[in-house]
Amino acid sequence: MRIRIAAWNMIILAALFSPAFEGTASSTVVVDRVVAVVNGEIITLSDLQREESLKKNEGKQDQSLLLEDMIDRKLQMEAARRAGLDVTDKELNDAIADIKKRNALDDRKFEAALAKDGITVEQYRNELREQMTLSRIFNKAVRSSIAVDEADVRGYYDRNVRNYSQPEEIRVRDLFIRVPEKATPAEAAAAREKAEAALARARKGEDFVRLVKELSEAENAAFGGDLGFLQRDQAIPEIEEAVRDLKPGDIAGPVRFGGGLHIIRLEEVRRPVAPFDKVKEEITRMLYEQKLESSYRTWLQSLRSDANIENKL
Repeated sequence: MRIRIAAWNMIILAALFSPAFEGTASSTVVVDRVVAVVNGEIITLSDLQREESLKKNEGKQDQSLLLEDMIDRKLQMEAARRAGLDVTDKELNDAIADIKKRNALDDRKFEAALAKDGITVEQYRNELREQMTLSRIFNKAVRSSIAVDEADVRGYYDRNVRNYSQPEEIRVRDLFIRVPEKATPAEAAAAREKAEAALARARKGEDFVRLVKELSEAENAAFGGDLGFLQRDQAIPEIEEAVRDLKPGDIAGPVRFGGGLHIIRLEEVRRPVAPFDKVKEEITRMLYEQKLESSYRTWLQSLRSDANIENKL
């Protein structure tokens, strides 16, 4: 069983367990050297290689990018200490107890799971403490200052309203002439003749609603055969096929399906737009994440600007 630490926030992610850890104790020993100095604190080559091992399961890592990330974390940890956001032993112990509980692990199974991934309990505690601390300073320095008001959301919606269009819909009217299930050739011909006559009258310009009320044998005849709006891709296939190349006001038929012959008039085609209230939460969440990311990058840059950083890689 492998223990997973929940992501403490959207940007700071812990990758504490990885098959890449297995066998690290027997890896070739490399003479250590300093690869960076951050406000007097050093990052060694072995620190960097350990970080690389942690993320090996994510694919080949660029050492220079990994080092920059480690520098950023050191700066954030310093900011957390200045803000008095250190994680106490009790808070750390409580967090580990919660992880054990959620994974149904006693102390022995917990240590065995760590050992399987080549991690000691002390290493795990240090990693978890760091992630908890980073989460705290992130929340205080970045997240707490982020707000998205409704004016922002409405403005984005109005500027991008086309992005919220929904599937095309068609509104049709249907004049239905029944064909008996076991119609004789004569009965089928009579129904066809009646339908063709209705189509001819409609194409000569007679009011289609009146024709439906006069001739249609469907239950909705009294309502002018109005089928309402249908999503084009979800309409009855025969209807969708019949009106595919029509313009509003055009008539098609007779079309045979559903127990009879249909004369179909395309009334309207529209591509509705999702109402603001339906997408408000989605837009709010997106704008919030954008602001969060931007604020985080700005904050990191300010930490770097105030720091003494030597990259020796």
